[in-house]
Amino acid sequence: MMRRICQVVLNNERYLANAGDLLLDWALTNGVELPHDCRAGMCGACRVRLVEGRVFGGHEPGDDMIHACQARIVSDIAIVTEEVPDPVALSGRVAGIVRLAPDIAGLTIEVPKPLAFLPGQFCKLSFRGYPARSYSPTYPLERRPDHRLLHFHIRRLAGGKVSSALGRDIGRGHRVRLSGPFGSAFLRRNHRGPMVLVASGTGFAPMWSIAVAAIMERPERELTFIVAARTLQSLYCHSALCRLAPFPNVTIIPVVDEPQSDFPAIRGGLPTDHLPPLSPDIVVYTSGAPAMTESVGRIARAAGARCYADPFVPTTTPAEQARARWAAR
Repeated sequence: MMRRICQVVLNNERYLANAGDLLLDWALTNGVELPHDCRAGMCGACRVRLVEGRVFGGHEPGDDMIHACQARIVSDIAIVTEEVPDPVALSGRVAGIVRLAPDIAGLTIEVPKPLAFLPGQFCKLSFRGYPARSYSPTYPLERRPDHRLLHFHIRRLAGGKVSSALGRDIGRGHRVRLSGPFGSAFLRRNHRGPMVLVASGTGFAPMWSIAVAAIMERPERELTFIVAARTLQSLYCHSALCRLAPFPNVTIIPVVDEPQSDFPAIRGGLPTDHLPPLSPDIVVYTSGAPAMTESVGRIARAAGARCYADPFVPTTTPAEQARARWAAR
């Protein structure tokens, strides 16, 4: 039986595909360039905007951004990609490691030339002798940027092969291979409406990068920044948030899981408990725990707001997961 042929319009270029083809596989087979990385629907590198038609899988109902690695072509479709920097590979070295919180390290990597990336994107780091991990470069917390230095925030995981080695076996001068940038949860410039940022844990890193770029673009911008942490000690970003506080239209909402009464400005509950009213003229960015980013995205879509999410999924092998479970006993 002959397969049904569908038309794919990508950035106004017309192609043919078989109904049922996985969009990313179709693109790669036919020499059509689509950025991609994990192929598991998690990293967001292959997300494209569905303008017309239908696909099966790869997106939430009502969301026009689809994961090409998970979406199957089931009708004639029109999709568009956004212009992003081409991924590159660089060799660098660890220039410094600092303790930001009991469970969070600040890592600085020196590279031979500036890396072009959009605020909110991430890179893959391969420390010599260790497997690759994905982390988001961010704006310095307290000083002006040096374009030969890249800053990362890394949560130390019990049994984590890479994170637990920072400052012990991975120290100053350690060689590292960097590739990227990847990801689609980056700042969309020239948006004239309000913006909401929601971060949990080290999801603060890409959201801080977006916040700085958004305020530099429009200092009068209406911006709500919700920053969540497990404990007061893990709320490591106070110095950075103090740099945003003087802007008149910026609202900062710190949230912690643990009950506390010493600091009235710090709220309890879930980050989603403190979302402002959303509307179609608002753009939402969120990064951190997958359950949190999914909840924020669901609320945003229900309100008609555009949402760009970067869920942080730990990259561990089964053996590493077993060691982490044993250490947690």
